[in-house]
Amino acid sequence: MNIVSAGMTIKWWHFLTVVTVMSITGCGQGGAAAPPPAAADIWGRTFVSAPTAPDEESRELVEGTRLRLGFESGTVTAEAGCNHLTGRAAVDGDRLVVSDVGGTMMACSTELMDQDTWLTDFLQQEPRWRLDGDTLVLSAGTTRLRLVDIRSAEPDRPLTGTRWSVESLLDGEAAASVPAGADAHLSFQGGRVTGSTGCADLDGAASIGDGSITFSRPTTRKRTCTPDLESLNRAVLDVLKGKVAYSITGARLTLTRADGGGLDLRATS
Repeated sequence: MNIVSAGMTIKWWHFLTVVTVMSITGCGQGGAAAPPPAAADIWGRTFVSAPTAPDEESRELVEGTRLRLGFESGTVTAEAGCNHLTGRAAVDGDRLVVSDVGGTMMACSTELMDQDTWLTDFLQQEPRWRLDGDTLVLSAGTTRLRLVDIRSAEPDRPLTGTRWSVESLLDGEAAASVPAGADAHLSFQGGRVTGSTGCADLDGAASIGDGSITFSRPTTRKRTCTPDLESLNRAVLDVLKGKVAYSITGARLTLTRADGGGLDLRATS
């Protein structure tokens, strides 16, 4: 999958979390084999790393990061604190088969890049998976990841009254990060959208419907900007036109035009 980036380091979470790392042993002889999980149960859901139990040996993630895995129609999306990763995904019995993993190319610290590589390698080991309600366990080799459904761990933020910062520009199945240092954000309140394109302040009408927002073209007060921020300004304004679909999962808002273009935003207040 071809995913490009303008380069930006983003820290999305502000707490320390760990993932379980332990030896995985087989079941004793004579025990009945557990039936494989139902594949349909995993699709359309997003999971985030969960704290380990006090008696579990743990691997500490980079401070301020959290693992995130999303499963949708044969695709897995993943985050480990730096890049947005995407790959093909299929379920083969109790195995999760992931291939063709690609990602944005944001300029992150070495420890964050290493964590991205570690997660990518883990997913491509065809880990075993088990789903128990809202808890997903993936295991490969001596590593076990315990994750929980994001709707349990991180309730959906309200659309209105939240400051949404733009993290990525969407173009069908591709995503591009915003320029380093850009501060593009949106807020919805009282039938209006306000915020910044990263290059201009904006204010316009926004009629919120069931799963959609209808924008009138916002007025802007532009500043002198670099070429990268000029491009970001155009990209944001191109999305805020007419009827646009929206969805919220946890602290993430996605705005999508009919042609597949859009914005990926995260709640920052």
